[in-house]
Amino acid sequence: MITTAAAGRVWHFQYSLGRPTNEVNGRTGGYRNPVDLAIAHQDPAKDKEIIFVLSRGGTGGDIADCGRVGKTTLGEDHIGDFARKEFVWPVGIAVGKDGTVWVSDEGLNCVMSFSPDGIIPYPDSNPGKEHVAMWGDRGAAPGLMDGPAGIVFDKNDDLYVVDSRNHRVQKFTREGKHLLTFGSHGTGPGQLSLPWGITIDRKGDVYVADWGNNRVQKFTADGKHLMAFGTIPESGGELDHPAGVAVDADGDVYVTDWGNKRVQIYEPNGDIIAALYGDATTLSKAGEYIIRRDPGTIKAYRQVKDYTGMGRFQRPTGIRVDDAYRIIVTDNCGRLQVYQKDKEYVHPGVKLEIEQ
Repeated sequence: MITTAAAGRVWHFQYSLGRPTNEVNGRTGGYRNPVDLAIAHQDPAKDKEIIFVLSRGGTGGDIADCGRVGKTTLGEDHIGDFARKEFVWPVGIAVGKDGTVWVSDEGLNCVMSFSPDGIIPYPDSNPGKEHVAMWGDRGAAPGLMDGPAGIVFDKNDDLYVVDSRNHRVQKFTREGKHLLTFGSHGTGPGQLSLPWGITIDRKGDVYVADWGNNRVQKFTADGKHLMAFGTIPESGGELDHPAGVAVDADGDVYVTDWGNKRVQIYEPNGDIIAALYGDATTLSKAGEYIIRRDPGTIKAYRQVKDYTGMGRFQRPTGIRVDDAYRIIVTDNCGRLQVYQKDKEYVHPGVKLEIEQ
């Protein structure tokens, strides 16, 4: 077990999920540029908790059609995919109280919702007809959007949307009625520059990954600026284009540090605790399946076993923490990495892992 320890907490690497693939055939599981994930419901059993993984796809040829939502369990039982060929450039994903799955698309400047059970087996698709609802138009006026990115529901089932190219956050009802706007372009407190990820803690405060300003900012539910962190020189906690943010039940903040290819972990007051760099030196079930099926052609999977660098994060973006303190990170090379936070166990011989 690979362990990172600091400040009375311990994080154990557990396993990786999925494999790089342009499509999903059968129940093998796989993703193409996974950028975000959402937890369908909280279940303490590792093998039962369902997650939805948003694959962005790519550009050129058939890869352009590989955006989709994958439904799987944390035990790596891949249930299936939906929303294949529905997107232009999807960014964020969230689950509402009724279980519907919501996705932001910065290419279409909208958010859309899907039934969580609307699986369409590969290779079939139903482009443009799978979504249950869709709203949003391009613009800068309140209620309009330009490049919607991260999305998150609050306890009232209202949706916060990161309006990235307008450098702000907007709040809507599920029906798309505009409720609130906060943030403006700039570098000052409360100002934003191409923000990306967003989350809400148990108190209702809102955290925004301020991509262009290399920091995370915290706001009240109505948009009052509270604090910022991630930019203190020589602290070990500096950020380089943060993409995603999550908060656990203790208030510890997890940030996918896209430019530095790591996850930074902060105290609730913004002080750095530790960093995770990716530890997937073993294959997922899906990866092992591919090697058994076709051992002569999948070189990348063989390298994971022989070269530890392949286990490191490759431009991480999406991140979530569930009620069992499992930290789930989307990794650009087509997989997810799962860590477990252990607050009770501290090994005396383990040192803090923060690379300079």
